[in-house]
Amino acid sequence: MTTRNYDILVWGATGFTGSRLVEYLALNAPAGTRVAIGGRNRSKIEAVRAKLAAKHPMAPISLASMDILIGDSQNAQDMHAIASQTRVVASTVGPYSIYGEQLVRACVEEVTDYCDITAEVPWVHDMNRELNDQAVRNNVHIVSLCGFDCIPADLGCLMLAQYSREHIQQPLLHVKGSIVGIRGGVSGGTMATLGNQLGIEARRLWKGVKAQMSGSSTPQSQPPNGKETNRAVVHYDQTLGRWQGFWVMSIINSMATKWAGRELNYGPGFSYAETMTARNVFMAIAQTLGFVYLAALMFFSATRNLLYMLRAIPRPGEGPSDKFMKSGFFSLHLEAFSETEVFYGKVSGSSDPGYSETIKYLGESALCLAFDRDESFRPGIYPPSVAIGNKLLDRLRNRGCQFDVARKIIPASHDSAKKVK
Repeated sequence: MTTRNYDILVWGATGFTGSRLVEYLALNAPAGTRVAIGGRNRSKIEAVRAKLAAKHPMAPISLASMDILIGDSQNAQDMHAIASQTRVVASTVGPYSIYGEQLVRACVEEVTDYCDITAEVPWVHDMNRELNDQAVRNNVHIVSLCGFDCIPADLGCLMLAQYSREHIQQPLLHVKGSIVGIRGGVSGGTMATLGNQLGIEARRLWKGVKAQMSGSSTPQSQPPNGKETNRAVVHYDQTLGRWQGFWVMSIINSMATKWAGRELNYGPGFSYAETMTARNVFMAIAQTLGFVYLAALMFFSATRNLLYMLRAIPRPGEGPSDKFMKSGFFSLHLEAFSETEVFYGKVSGSSDPGYSETIKYLGESALCLAFDRDESFRPGIYPPSVAIGNKLLDRLRNRGCQFDVARKIIPASHDSAKKVK
């Protein structure tokens, strides 16, 4: 790679997540890291930079001196000019199926590594089909899905697959994930992406919903020790002793982990299913119907605009307060099945998963691409586990993220466990 002006460019620095990613890198990147910030509106970016510089005047990476790059996400020439100046791009500009394609193409052609927080798995698959061969030839790493969708499930399954190979000497066949505790907010950008994704991918997503609801996304073979894995979405989990209902991210996480399982050969027919714990069967049914109802409202532009008008959902650029994000947490219980054994994993975080944890995931992904690159990295367009798996896993553990595996059920980390109670 030729000499570049910057190590990392944050693209979308004026957005709710983008501005906080700039802040994260200023406080956590190694001294001397060259960070630039970019977007389409110079005055707004300058305002974000000034606000953050005033908030953190002694930050290890000077916020006031960060260069600004301006461009239009849908202009190919702009994206090439921007990608050619940096070693890594971290993008928070979604919906990615609308605003992400030109930047990804530019990064592949300009030999610039890239990471984002999209949950639009079908779009990532499209980019893989169109550009993966060129990315491999150019030794470029395009790493999508680096947010709460899908880092916990994706790296959690990688961790379990490696444990199964190394300690049980068997392939990993199936993982059942359950969100056993969560508190977090939602931003306008996330809701805008959801609305767009429902509109353009309705058929593919509905197929995934039906598979999750019926339990057909899980293996039909008899699991070890009589454990049942082929379950409908609303069911009683014997291991946890709690009812389970539909979880909004289960479809996306299932697609991403199955893709990674094929690429990394976890095991024949590897599958992943995910639900959310409920207090009782009535709550499990209610939360399942609630998610379906929200999706229906977001699907139609008229009802979506009504939700915006009533302030029922935030507009793009809006999100939860810093105080609320600090009070957030999540805990993901994982039950793993090899050919003859059942074992367990735990992934948890002690802040808002959709924002504080996501910003941490994306920031560490960008730093990983910038400074940890070695022969274990896999060039191409892939989920994090495939492209930069173990290096990123090490980074996140060092930042306090819980990724544990054992033969017995693992409690959440202390901070999260207290909040779950």
